[in-house]
Amino acid sequence: MPEAAQTRNIATEKDFEHPIDAVWRAMTDSEWLAVWFFPNDIEPVEGHKFTIWSRPIERWDGDFKCQVLSVAPLQMLRFSWSGGHEELKGFGHLMATTVTWTISALPDGGTRFHFVQDGIEAGAAGDALYDILLKGSESVLRSLTKRLPQLIEHGA
Repeated sequence: MPEAAQTRNIATEKDFEHPIDAVWRAMTDSEWLAVWFFPNDIEPVEGHKFTIWSRPIERWDGDFKCQVLSVAPLQMLRFSWSGGHEELKGFGHLMATTVTWTISALPDGGTRFHFVQDGIEAGAAGDALYDILLKGSESVLRSLTKRLPQLIEHGA
């Protein structure tokens, strides 16, 4: 029997003072998501195939092919996230991962946002990609922290 590939995951969490419906919209509305994450054509519908557009580099067009795997409104969005090229190192390295964003209401009316990206290749080939995705997960949560009040204020 073939040996299963070793993978790693990234998990991070952030509490927001904003209500759960605003954080949910930031996760699932294509326009709001593009402000703090990447341009995309997401719809929070199980089975929906969508694209996250990143910057093209070398042998890769910058498109991440994704599919919504499961949705629990105002609670969780899980999607596959694949793209890159096997010859690239670090950003742009071929990956096939799963992202799960889970939110929960806090007693003070705020929202806890939990981010998990799993299926990241372990070992030398995946090390640079893992480091970039780890920094990226922290960066997107900082971006959401900065942009969410503006999105709420202006209604995008």
